[in-house]
Formats: sequence, C-alpha cells, structure tokens
Amino acid sequence: MHSVQLIQLPLHPSTAWEPTGNIPLAPALLAATAALPPESVFPEMLLNTLGDTALLNELKRRDPELLGATLYLWNRERTLYLLRSLKQWKPELLTVAGGPEVTQDNQSLLNETCIDLFIAGEGESFATDVLSPEKLRAILKTGRKLLGPVVSTEPPDHWPDPYETGYITPPEGGSAHVETQRGCQCLCSYCAYRRTSPVPRMIPAETVLKKIRALREMGAEELVFLDPTFNSRPDLAPLLSGMSGCKLDCFAEVRSDLIRSSAETDALAQAGFSSLEVGLQTMSMEVLHSVGRGGNPLSILRGASLLKNSGITPIMDLILGLPGDNPDNIELAATELVSRNLHEQVQTFCLSVLPGTELRLNAEELEIQYRDRPPYSITQSGPYTIGNLLQAREKVSDILGYDADPPPRPVLSNSFPGMEVFIPEKNSISASPSVRHGVLRINTNDPWAHRESILNKIRERRNRDPYCPLDAVIRSKKLFPLDLLDMISELPEPQCYTTEKAEIYGLPGLLRLAVIMPRTTDPCWLMECSELTVTVIESNTPACLPGGQIGLLLKGNHDLAQLSALYSQAPHLVFFAEKELEILWNLDVLGLG
Repeated sequence: MHSVQLIQLPLHPSTAWEPTGNIPLAPALLAATAALPPESVFPEMLLNTLGDTALLNELKRRDPELLGATLYLWNRERTLYLLRSLKQWKPELLTVAGGPEVTQDNQSLLNETCIDLFIAGEGESFATDVLSPEKLRAILKTGRKLLGPVVSTEPPDHWPDPYETGYITPPEGGSAHVETQRGCQCLCSYCAYRRTSPVPRMIPAETVLKKIRALREMGAEELVFLDPTFNSRPDLAPLLSGMSGCKLDCFAEVRSDLIRSSAETDALAQAGFSSLEVGLQTMSMEVLHSVGRGGNPLSILRGASLLKNSGITPIMDLILGLPGDNPDNIELAATELVSRNLHEQVQTFCLSVLPGTELRLNAEELEIQYRDRPPYSITQSGPYTIGNLLQAREKVSDILGYDADPPPRPVLSNSFPGMEVFIPEKNSISASPSVRHGVLRINTNDPWAHRESILNKIRERRNRDPYCPLDAVIRSKKLFPLDLLDMISELPEPQCYTTEKAEIYGLPGLLRLAVIMPRTTDPCWLMECSELTVTVIESNTPACLPGGQIGLLLKGNHDLAQLSALYSQAPHLVFFAEKELEILWNLDVLGLG
C-alpha cells in the first residue's frame, strides 16, 4: 500500500506518435516539499501511456490512503472520472486537488463531491498539511472545502528541487521542465496568473545555470522553461551566456517587443533556443492595452523578425474574440506574418474565458458570453458570434496556407502498442490492453453485413476507456453504405476538453474514424467517403494522390526524402503501413512532436 499517490494526467495530442509533453513536475515538487517517499509520485510513463481502466486498476493495486491530483483544463474531466470511480470503490479514500483549474469562482468544479479538499494558487505552503492523511482529516473536520490562494513572495528555489532530490528524473535524451521564475509583470485580463502571482520572483542566473548543468548531467537534452516571460529577467544576458555551452535544445515563451537587437536574438540562439513562443494576439494596439497585455504589434513583429534572422522559429499566437477586437485585425495579423515570412508556425485560438481571470469577472460588462466548461470557449464577443470568429479563423488558415487546427491523424500502420485487431467474420480479436491512445483495426470483407458487431465492439472499447482517444480503422475489401460511418460517429462521447474543442472546431473528438480500401475502389465512392472521414487506398509503390482528400497508404520500405519532395503539396495525405516510417514521417515531415 502506498499511503499517498499524486497524479497529473496528460493532454491528448492529435496523433498517437506525438509526445504528450506531460511531466509531473507539480506532483514531484509537492512530494519533495512534504518529504513524502519518492514513490508517492505516480510514474510519468504510466501516466502518459495507460488507459482509464488500466490507470484505475493500477491505483487500486497501490491502494492509497490519500490521492492528490493536479487539474488543468485539458485533464479535468478525465481526472474527475477516475476520482469518482475510486471513491465508489473505496469511500474512505481521501482526495485533494490543486492546479490552475482550482479557483474561487470555478463553482462547477468546487461542487464536485469526489474531491474532499481543493487548494487554490501555489500549493507548496499547504503541502505538508494536506498531503498527510492525519492532518487532512483534521482540516476536513473544520468543514473547509477550499484553501488559498496565498500570494507568495518566495522564488521557486525556496522549495526543494524535485530533480535534485530524486522525485523526478529526466529520461536519457529526453525533456525536462524548468521553472526559474514565478509571477508575471503583464496584466493580461484573460490570464489568471496576474491575480494569483502578480509580482515576478526569480531565481538568480547563477543558480539557474547550476540546475541546468545538473539536468544535463542527468541525461536531459531538451529544456522547456515554464516562466511566463523568459526574457523579462534583468540578468538574462549572463544566463544566456552560461547556457551557450550546455548544448541543450530549449523552448520558452518570450515578449518579442522586449527584444532590441540581433545581439539579443543571437544570444538566445547560441543558448540553444531553436523556437520561441511569441504572443502577438492581435494587430490592434488599443485592444492589447485594453486587456492589459500592452505592447505595440509592430514592435512584436520586429522582434519576431530578429528571432527569425538568428535562426529561431517564432511560434506566433493569435487570439480571436478579445473584447473590443474585430476579426479583421486577426486577418490583418496573418497577412502581416506572411509578408514578413513569420508564418511558419502560427497558433490561432478562439478566446477562452478561464476561471480566476478578470475577463470572467467582467464578462457581462464586456459583452462576453462563454461555455462554463473546459476549454471555456467564447460564444459571443460584442457583436461577433462564435460562428463569425470561426469564419475568420478559416480566412486566417487560407492566408497562412495551412489549417489553424489540423484534424487528428489516425494510426494506419500495421502495428502499434496496444493495437487490437478485430475480424467480425470470425469474431476474432487480438490482445487489447487498456492504453491511453487505443487503435482498433477492423478487418472485414463486408462492414455493412457485420455492422452490429462492429458497433458493439467500438462501444466496448469506448466503455473501457471513455476519456481516451480511439482510432477505429475499417479495412474493407468491398464498398459499404456510408451510413455505417454516421452510425459510428453518433456513438455517445463524454463531455471533456477534447470533445468540446472538437465540437467547436468541427473535428473528430475522442473517437477517430478511418477507412482503408483497395486501389481498385470506385473513385466516386472514395471521394464521398473522404468527405466524412480519413480515407486512404493501399499501394505498394508511390503513386499520384487520388485527388481531393483521399490519401495513400504505402506498404513496404521507401525513401522518405524522395517522398517528401514528391508529396510536398499534401504530405498529410500520405500514410505508411510500416510503423517506423510513419513515425519518421510524423516527426520529420509533418513536424508532429
């Protein structure tokens, strides 16, 4: 029995091959602060790979007395599902939750009875008490349901470092998350950080460098800085100078309008930054100032150009629906990015009205309407509906030359960890473990004749892991009525971040369909099928794409360099039966992960 277990569930990426990016830094930091045994932190590998049922079974096997969870908008509903199930299994289980989702105004979350105590804001000052079963019981006897937030004056290194203390270890050649500052000098009304941590608190550059060198010695090759604005620190120059010899691939978020010269961007490049996230948001300076962001869009673009000239890819952020803004400003921003050759990676979001933000507090006055569940998407901003904003998003995609939010890419390879092969004619299945991203390969001569068994099999898989993605891939030898795809698509899915976002943007949710057909299949049928779901034809050799959105599934080994040139206009329509080639295509050609 493990007395305490701390979990932090991952975001589901759009493909099975893409890393989740989920490193349980917060649980490890809290465990180190409370001096819990290192095994109190639920293992990162299991968090990121196990399906719902497997996670439940593993937590039951560990049989904790107290379970703590870190809640983000992308893992909230799945975490609550697990906690409800565990409470039903063991009613006396103590549960505590913190993270960005826990705010005083997030009433729908605070009403959840499967969580005994919520912690708002930074949790370290509460860790010793709330992560002790005995002390937690004493707190609960007082009737308290929510603790915090406490506005801290301490920098991150005031608390034990979870890497140095052995609570978390970067995988060899893998990534580590680094926190060198807390608090943010920006006053963005759409961000909760300004209210919980309004004053920047920084670890000195010399101390940061010691931590970075230690992570390098542990085997880390990538660093992701969690700082709200990496380049706002006064000792940036000596920090970058010290990082230049570490030979690490680094990523952070910066304010490019703070950049004044190419010497600064050259220093960032030499320190190991190959890409940096830049919040342009809109081309309206008035809107930027009205939401507390500040800055000048032209200065932001100039700084981004300096980054580009130094070999750093700026990942530019745009937000549709800011109060007082006009979608024309976002389209203008996209046009400016293209004209300045800054459009390689642009992220276009519809505004989220997050709990704990000034924006939510003043939403009615600002004529803002939104959905009260993750991702808390805006539905109305002044005169603009979500439909208006989505139309503008499509125009932005047209300007940029690629989808703002491409659809998920299903696994069409012949093998995948946890793949289940179902042959309805034989009622035959292969082993099917509970994994975070499931693949159900349905091999059949006649899908329509076996539609009930196919639907039942998909229902079974969805019931086993309801909050996990499932690629349901039909490989058929004959045409079938496309009504079957509608019947599958209409199977119920739970409300969560992934399905809500999918509904907003018109994408598949957790259930992702695909169809594999022979090369001789009727082109008209294929075209109609491809309008409903991912549709490919099999081929042993490279060939012209069939047209429209019909893809190609290549069998055997191929030269990816030649294929990337051959299919440069539509690389997303090319798939590989060989798993190793598919992974390389995802990473090196499509840039996924």
